[in-house]
Amino acid sequence: MHPTAEWLKNWEAKRELTLAPNDLEKYFTDKEIGEVEIDQINLGEISLPSGKIFVNDPLGEYLAMDKDPYFIETPKGNFPVSASIVKFEDDGDVENLIGCVKIAFTNEKPVRYEEAMKGIELIEELQEGEYFGFAIESGLTTIVDSEAKESFVKFIDEFESKGNDVNLYDDYFNDLFVANAKNNPKYQSEEGDWLNWTIPGTEFKTPIFQAGFGEGVYPAYFGYNEKGEVVSFYIQFIDAELEDSDDDDEWL
Repeated sequence: MHPTAEWLKNWEAKRELTLAPNDLEKYFTDKEIGEVEIDQINLGEISLPSGKIFVNDPLGEYLAMDKDPYFIETPKGNFPVSASIVKFEDDGDVENLIGCVKIAFTNEKPVRYEEAMKGIELIEELQEGEYFGFAIESGLTTIVDSEAKESFVKFIDEFESKGNDVNLYDDYFNDLFVANAKNNPKYQSEEGDWLNWTIPGTEFKTPIFQAGFGEGVYPAYFGYNEKGEVVSFYIQFIDAELEDSDDDDEWL
């Protein structure tokens, strides 16, 4: 559904409030943000045949129920996906968490990052320091093109129709995550933290990955160049610039 003229008018009036509070590209160029150590890994490619994208929880009915892609469209094609790993220390134990994920459409550094919107948000109610974001319940996130989403949802429906005892993660994705962790062990737990999945019966590549600290609501952003063109897309799970690393909530 395309945003109404009234919604777009309100969005233009509130647009400055949708800017990211951080320079998100630092997650992919630096090895430290503040006093937080970070690194980067490659997650393979994503297929974007239509340029209309969804970000959602890949498990349960969440993806199937999501009918509205972001109204800003991306370039079409296959593009590299990378993740910034934040080294989070808790009581002496160090965890390697996915702090930010990026799709690069060009090699340009954005001059502006604006929150990705569907055009159905209550934009007139947005206040400084707030974002709308997307909700994650399983701890996993996926980015999927509108055209590929149909095949994704069809696969889920067919797999789960095999019986009431069937569990999509335990009976299907778990083995794929474990295998990927063995093949790409850097910064991954034995159970696996990310997967570049080709939807069965298609050539569509769709990344699935752990969402920062897990369950929560997270923002996504488009990166724009000086001409106002979309050059990248980001999901920010952890704000590494915040100094209080003792309180997980402060990092979201």
